Formats: sequence, structure tokens, C-alpha cells
Amino acid sequence: MKLKGGKKKWIILLAAVLLIAALAWFLATKGETAQGRYVMTPIDRGDLEAVVSSTGTLGAVTTVQVGTQVSGRIAKIYTDFNQIVKKGDLVALLDTSGLQMAVSEAEASHAKAQAQMKQAKQDLERARYLFQENIKTKNDLEQSQVNYELAVATVKSAKSGLERARINLGYASIYTPIDGIVISRNVDVGQTVAASLSSPTLFLIANDLEKMQILADVDESDIGQIQNGQEVRFTIQAQPGRTFSGQVSQIRLEPTTVNNVVNYTVVINVANKEGLLLPGMTATIDFIVGQARSVLRVANAALRVKPTEDMLAGLRKEFAARTAGRPGAAAAEGSGQAPAMTNGPPMPGANGSGRSRPKDMALLWYLDASGSVKAARVRTGISDGQMTEIRTDELKEGMEVIKSINLTAKEQAAGRMPRMRIL
Repeated sequence: MKLKGGKKKWIILLAAVLLIAALAWFLATKGETAQGRYVMTPIDRGDLEAVVSSTGTLGAVTTVQVGTQVSGRIAKIYTDFNQIVKKGDLVALLDTSGLQMAVSEAEASHAKAQAQMKQAKQDLERARYLFQENIKTKNDLEQSQVNYELAVATVKSAKSGLERARINLGYASIYTPIDGIVISRNVDVGQTVAASLSSPTLFLIANDLEKMQILADVDESDIGQIQNGQEVRFTIQAQPGRTFSGQVSQIRLEPTTVNNVVNYTVVINVANKEGLLLPGMTATIDFIVGQARSVLRVANAALRVKPTEDMLAGLRKEFAARTAGRPGAAAAEGSGQAPAMTNGPPMPGANGSGRSRPKDMALLWYLDASGSVKAARVRTGISDGQMTEIRTDELKEGMEVIKSINLTAKEQAAGRMPRMRIL
């Protein structure tokens, strides 16, 4: 039977469509193989550091605010920003006209009090003579004695007033109390300063900018990992790509609460020989809380892999084979109950024992020589946020473990992976 030309073309087209569909199915099925389903990552050997990150502000170790104890107008200024000063250097002078007038008035009051005391003393001596001659009464003598004592007290008060006025005149000359560098000047010539309840700050002097400190805020959840003498790394925006070092010198016990977050202030000593660090700079800090040299390490994602049902089934089968012949193994197998497990292989004696898995115990999944998925139990160490130290006899350097799983459409539709029971 011969087919017409039109029907023959339709049959050939249909066969081609079926062939393409079969090829697509084959390729999709091939993509389900172990190598295409799992994303692998190697186990390597290297160094790790665990850090606690924070921010802080740079400042001088010793900073002194230079103020004035008397009010007045700034007459002269002898220093400026960034100038180096020595202890005892004159840095500013107030207008002394009013203070000098106060000294003159105090001197006059003192002289007057001395003259009154001299007069009172003469009156007392005269009263004593007249009392002996029975001309003055005893009451007159006692009154003269009181007047003299009052005059003596007035002299002492006037003398104190004179000394106070002279001291205030001396306060008009403002000297630096320490060696250092002027990092702030808050006044200008002609400005009036008023010393009332608090002394106004005229200058801010840093003792030594070659030795600085950072005041860092550390969260209460991390403060337990910070210790005196701990090494610190930090960076500043002014020196991109450069890392500086320091050392923890003090953990202050006074907490500060901001937005319901409790922080503690940590003081970090920093050397500044090159003068690159300036007061007020913001430092991004890493406290080194743990170090490991030349250890096996793996990407953190590999420790967070959630196994599929097929992977769990294979693990159960392997567990059953390992525990065959042990007491209670037959009962567990007959009940159809899966072995208790966590993010790691079944623990010895964990079947129904209710023991908790150690926090440093984890599970890595890998492919054996035949392409079958296997699980290896490992102990974890420090982590730098991307890689984690592992200790195991089952896995070696250079081996690859599963980092993630390419889910099928059915598994993605399910929305979640099977959950494993906690020990």
C-alpha cells in the first residue's frame, strides 16, 4: 500500500517530534545522575581565624581639657591647633584689668583692717591702765578686749581676701598642665568666657599621639569571648587596604543600653609611630578569639546540607547493616523505625537512648567510588564565617563533599526537606 505524499510528510514530522522528545527525556534523566544532582566542594588544608567584629573610636590615651577658673575676656592666645606644648607653657591670657582692680581693693581692705586692729590694741592697753587706776570698770575692759579680737579676725579675713584676689589674678594666665599636642582650640582673642558652675574648655591637649586607644562597643553576646591581652586587628577608612594591630587592655564593667541592646566598652591600646591614626577616626575591629594552623577545613554550606529522602534511606540501610547482630537491632528493624539521627550519622547507642548530640558534631555527605552517597561524621572546630575546621578519619584533604543539592521539580513543590529526629 502506497502512502500519498502529504501523509508521508506528516508521519516523518511526527517521528521527528517523538525523537526530539525522547532525546530531551534522556538528557533530563541523565542530569539526574549523582554528578549533576549534587554541587561539590573540596576539603582543603589551611589556616583559620575566628573573630568578633565591632566598631570603635580612636582617641589619645591621656587627654586634658584646659579651662579657666575665672571669668574674663581673652586678651592673648599663644598656641594653636596641632602645636606641641610643654608642661607649664603659657597658652592664653585673660584681660587682667578687672582682676588687678580686685587686688587693689583687697589690699586697701587689708590695710584698713590692720589700722583698725592697731587702734583696737591701743584702746585695750588704755582700758587696762584705767581699770588698774579704778577709772574704768571691768565691763569696759572686757568690751575693749572683744573689740581687739574682732579687729584681729577682720585682718585675717582681709588677708584671705587679698590672697584670693592675687590667686584670681594668677588664673588670668593659663598654662598647659601636661606635655602634648593641641588638638582643639575653642576660643579666639576678644571672646569672653564665664566660669560659673563648670569651667569652660579653652583647649584640648593630647598627651602623646604615638600611643592611642580605641573605645569599642561589644555586644553582650560576644563579650564573654573578649579577654585582656587579646590581639586585635582593625582598619580605618583613611588607609584603605591597610590593617593595623592592637591589644585589649581593659573591659569596662559599666554597660550601656541602646535600642534594648546591651554593650560593653572595651579599651584597645594601639601604637601610632607613623602618625597615621588621628583622634576621632572610626575603626572597624576584629577581635581574634581563636586560631588554627594547617587544619582540614570545609565550606560552611557543606555542614548545612539537608539530606533528601533517598539519602536518608541509604543512611538507614547502612546503619542497619552495621548494627546487624547487635542486641535490639532485630527489634528495631522489625518495627520499621528509622534510627535516631541528627545532622550526622547515627550515634553509637543513640537508638532510643535520648542522648543529646555534641554541639561540635556534624555530618558531611560525599560520593564514594561507585557514585553512591555516603555520610561521614566529623568534629567541627573554629570558623571564620565561610570555612570551618573539621576533624575526621573518614575524609582526607582533596576529597569533595556535597555543598548543595539540585532539587527536582517534585522536591521543590514539596516546599521542605524531611526532618531528622534529634537524639
